[in-house]
Amino acid sequence: MNKKIVFASLCMFLIAACTREPLKIGFSVGDFSSDRWSQEPQIFQDEATALGAQVLFEYAYGDANQQIEQVRKLIASDIQVLIIFPTSADNWAPIVEEAHKAGITVIAYDRMLKDAGVDYYFSFFNEDVGKQQAQYAVDNRPKGNYIILGGPTSDNNSLLLMQGQKNVLQPYIDRGDITILLEKHLETWNSIDAYNEMQTFLDKNKVKIDAILAANDELAGGSIMALEMVEDSMVMIITGQDASVGGCQNILNGKQSMTVYKSIRNLAREAAQASVKMAKSEKITNATNLVSDGTNEIPAVLLKTVVVDKNNMKETVIADGFIKEDQLSFAP
Repeated sequence: MNKKIVFASLCMFLIAACTREPLKIGFSVGDFSSDRWSQEPQIFQDEATALGAQVLFEYAYGDANQQIEQVRKLIASDIQVLIIFPTSADNWAPIVEEAHKAGITVIAYDRMLKDAGVDYYFSFFNEDVGKQQAQYAVDNRPKGNYIILGGPTSDNNSLLLMQGQKNVLQPYIDRGDITILLEKHLETWNSIDAYNEMQTFLDKNKVKIDAILAANDELAGGSIMALEMVEDSMVMIITGQDASVGGCQNILNGKQSMTVYKSIRNLAREAAQASVKMAKSEKITNATNLVSDGTNEIPAVLLKTVVVDKNNMKETVIADGFIKEDQLSFAP
């Protein structure tokens, strides 16, 4: 081949390589509702970086208005993919439209954006979380008085979770084996809301409680604090979710019965790998589920969850590296 042609071809290749648009992913984190967020962004970044992408993070720390402004900043940053873990699931349609007009693929991460028409949704089988909690409860307390404490209605996951709980509980309720003393969605996922709600209930009601289906470990912890003010011992089922350090320690201490573990490592890696493919305009093949955002059916990647109690904690959350063994105190 003519040396001049070879040289010209090499120059054209180098120019194309230098001018090729860099892979950039924007990740908006709305809040730190559990201690998973001390790990999750780093897991995502490590995976995306290893695949040749740059990740731009913005953290709103629970401020919904600030998050929207931060997302607009990300949209203007020449990203190809935008990932949103929302503080609130509402009012995202105009922002998603802005992103789409800029040619950006939008992913709802763990929490769906209501009526927004995102391109993909990455999360867990959240209805199954509720089913796992309720099934654990009825397996251990098939009869009695139950309390259901859900997360905020602004988070679609809390609606799915309670739906899963009710699917399991309804036959027991219908035949009179289980009575629901209190069923409520709280304003936040935080322990203080659960503490206040349970304290008010306990002040007004002198009744035996057999199970509390707390939607996550924070709500379980708040319930436990309120119960400890009036109960010498708690022989009831208390559920949770997230496999937080506090929740797992409560389980080991005999105060909480179980938690549901969601492998954030797997979720972050799946989302990072898919995001890089999307940034390269490649198709992904594992969005095999559909989840409604209220208006649209969104292609979704949903991961399975695991029930954790004192009998399998070392084989699950600790073996997976989610919690280190020295973060917990095990009874001798």
